[in-house]
Amino acid sequence: MTAVNLGVTLTQVGKRVVIVDADMRKPRQHKIFKIKNESGLTNYLMSAIQITSVLKATQIPDLFLINAGPIPPNPSELLGSEKMADLLGHLKEKFDYVLVDTPPVLAGADALVLARQTDGAVLVVWGGKTPRTALQRAKQRLDFMGIRTNGVILNRVDVKSHDYYYEHHYYYEDKPFG
Repeated sequence: MTAVNLGVTLTQVGKRVVIVDADMRKPRQHKIFKIKNESGLTNYLMSAIQITSVLKATQIPDLFLINAGPIPPNPSELLGSEKMADLLGHLKEKFDYVLVDTPPVLAGADALVLARQTDGAVLVVWGGKTPRTALQRAKQRLDFMGIRTNGVILNRVDVKSHDYYYEHHYYYEDKPFG
């Protein structure tokens, strides 16, 4: 969902965006956009079809999707292939932003294999649930592979649980002037 929200935000400032669902083990983007996952990235990488046959317009102007397609037996191999690198290169020429949705960095090699072919990674962290040590390990893996970390998105934060701190400390503990 983070990739979709980021993509929508970028289109609202006039950018052309494509989201590539490269989570080939648990693809989700097709569900968000309510399309069938019959043909997608897997089909493109495993056959001689054209990019246009897997590139889908969404209901949001200037936001496109390449859904994952069928779950392959060898996701890491496909994501690390020369054909995947060529696809990303082609998409960079046609779009202002190419957002690649991957499995978690700590879930296996898929995200790291793919991230080496991108301009960088953004870590998405589940607020209040992701242990700090897991975030540190993910960052270390990216650093070890020479992958630039462009930022961290703190997701699913329970803002209400933090309102007390903000209101109490910011508004009520300051002494008035005078």
